[in-house]
Amino acid sequence: MKAWWRFIAMILVLLLCFKMQWVEMQATVMLIYGLLILWEDFNSRIIQFNISTAYAFLLAISSVSHMIALFGWDANPFYFTKSYSAELSGLAIFIFNLGSITIMETMRRFLRVDSKGTIPELVLQRLSFWPVFVVSVTIFLSTVYLTRVIYLLGSFGSFIALMVNGSVFLLSFIAHVRDRHKWIALFYTFFLSMYALQYAFLRMEIVIPLIAYLSGNLLATKSIGKLHYLSKVMLVLGLVVFPPLFTFLGENRQKLTGREKLEASAEFISTLGNQEGQTIMTRLSIIPQLSQIIMLTERKGFYGGETLNYLGYVFIPRFLWPEKPRIKQGQWFALEIGAALKVKGGEANNSVNMTVPGEFYLNYSWTGLLIGCIIFGWFIAWFWNQTNYLTLYGWALRFYLIFLGLF
Repeated sequence: MKAWWRFIAMILVLLLCFKMQWVEMQATVMLIYGLLILWEDFNSRIIQFNISTAYAFLLAISSVSHMIALFGWDANPFYFTKSYSAELSGLAIFIFNLGSITIMETMRRFLRVDSKGTIPELVLQRLSFWPVFVVSVTIFLSTVYLTRVIYLLGSFGSFIALMVNGSVFLLSFIAHVRDRHKWIALFYTFFLSMYALQYAFLRMEIVIPLIAYLSGNLLATKSIGKLHYLSKVMLVLGLVVFPPLFTFLGENRQKLTGREKLEASAEFISTLGNQEGQTIMTRLSIIPQLSQIIMLTERKGFYGGETLNYLGYVFIPRFLWPEKPRIKQGQWFALEIGAALKVKGGEANNSVNMTVPGEFYLNYSWTGLLIGCIIFGWFIAWFWNQTNYLTLYGWALRFYLIFLGLF
């Protein structure tokens, strides 16, 4: 009952801010909301740590991004990217906030909380460091040398690939619970991150192994203050190094690869290059894409499920259906709003995230936004409840969901 009262109260507050055109206050309210959820889950030590916890962190950080933009603390144009107006921004943030609160409260209502104090003992009875490590390395090598096979498996191939970072989550947990093999787990994490730096197209793939390692340590210690000193060093270095590197990699990812990319990145970091262009904080702003969604609906009307057709075939393996359409909703959206061009092979040269609330609104307006976000929140909670900490695959799926919540 408490959750539903909080849900109703938050909706009423957001409606008041929206009607009064208090755009900055909307962002402030959402920051407070995200912090309240985090306080419930963490307090002095971890009470629970699941996808809703990760999503609360995302909402808090995104709200900081919106406050920076709306209060004028940073003039970087990428917070708005050519679509800024006070009225449009207010509606864009309201759509995102309304959908996000609906997803959050639905998840919190249906998520199963693991029994306190039982996870470490049960995990250590069923899973050991070295077998998990060997399986993880084997899967990693298969993603490198059997890329075509993984691709033909479609979504199932993606789940196999995510087991690499899911295993880092588990390895870090086991290492910190047993207080053994921490250096091995850390070295493996660093190796995966450096490999991604050289060969991955998406910048986020560089930090995913680091997030997995830190999440495992956090789950083991049940306290942010008790994180191992290696994790604290990793966290500080990541916060210092990755933000300026983020922009540099975005500008050069099509020009550099392999060792050349690694050397160029090291040289850039050593010179402490100026951070220009799009940054991590501007990427967290949803004002640009939600504003574009609003303008699309004003020009073309609502899309009536056109962008959601992939839900009917997303889990069919490609080896069973070689002609299965590729799911490229981000590319479609970028082309639709004029933020991308088609290049050789019919691909777009850019991809833009619609966000879950944004895509439901784009298709079915306010009714679709609320019903869609309730169904989505319930499905994610159900998915989480089907997994457990007693199998490597369960750890991989849980890490995937935690990462989904974060990003």
